[in-house]
Amino acid sequence: MMYKKILVALASPDDCQTLFPKALTIAKNNNSLLKLFHCINSEVYFTPYGTFTTEEVTQLLPQWQDSLEGEQKQTKQWLTEYTQKASLEGISTEWDCIMGNPSSSIVKLAKNWDADLIIMGRRGLTGLEEMLLGSVSNYVVHHAPCSVLLVQ
Repeated sequence: MMYKKILVALASPDDCQTLFPKALTIAKNNNSLLKLFHCINSEVYFTPYGTFTTEEVTQLLPQWQDSLEGEQKQTKQWLTEYTQKASLEGISTEWDCIMGNPSSSIVKLAKNWDADLIIMGRRGLTGLEEMLLGSVSNYVVHHAPCSVLLVQ
């Protein structure tokens, strides 16, 4: 099977160490377009951790906003860096970063972008951890409109 559009879902810069080389190899072998993608999990910033008064929320909101802006800036930096590395290897590459639910965002982007392959890692959660925390990779495997390559 030929893969013309490969979506690489990266949970963190550490994923680039394992996923990026595999994605580059597959992209080179198929002359594919590569899209590097990171989703900042909005639940981290907007899930209430107890009961807050209006004053407490007002005090915490700027801290959350600063944290989010810092994460967005860092994400753009490492996605740009890896996009440039792929371009130097002759692979046409773009990147995207959004805030939302990682599971559904990956599937939605794959559909909208007409991806032929999704490459992503997995955390290795099992049993109760997976049941309580959910599994992004499990969701993507069951809902993706294309093939999915999980890398450990």
